[in-house]
Amino acid sequence: MASVLVNTVPFDFQSFETELIIAGKSNDTYGIVSGIEKFDWSITINRTKFYGRSRLPIGITEGDADFDGSISVGRFWFHYYTAKAAELGIGLADLELVINMTATGKLPGDEIDLHTVTWTGCKTKGLKESGQHGPDQQMIDIPFDVMNIYFDGVDIFGNKL
Repeated sequence: MASVLVNTVPFDFQSFETELIIAGKSNDTYGIVSGIEKFDWSITINRTKFYGRSRLPIGITEGDADFDGSISVGRFWFHYYTAKAAELGIGLADLELVINMTATGKLPGDEIDLHTVTWTGCKTKGLKESGQHGPDQQMIDIPFDVMNIYFDGVDIFGNKL
């Protein structure tokens, strides 16, 4: 049974790992994170069309890439996230993360479909809490400004991780 939504598609996760990057060096890690309910990401290529004297475009720019991502985590993990940042002496807005998400799914037969999505240069864009009384845990949404997104080590332009 799939347990987490990725861009509204259910997946079972093998791992969800985050790694703190400080001044370009990997000094510490959050390790494998539990309590992930959802994550979303988007890539937008902003291109500009050129027009001559006709109404039809005569060319288009290569464009600029814009990346966004967000995760929804349980309150218990959010407290760990903030405590770890405080331990390192870094404000949440200044933390730069690499986030690796390894998703598995079952294909027809017994074959396992395994893929990793990597967000690089992630910085917290803001925080949003939602919750309710009852058995469901309170969730914290953490949107990120993302510098690049790689799918199994390759980005949308063909660059390798």
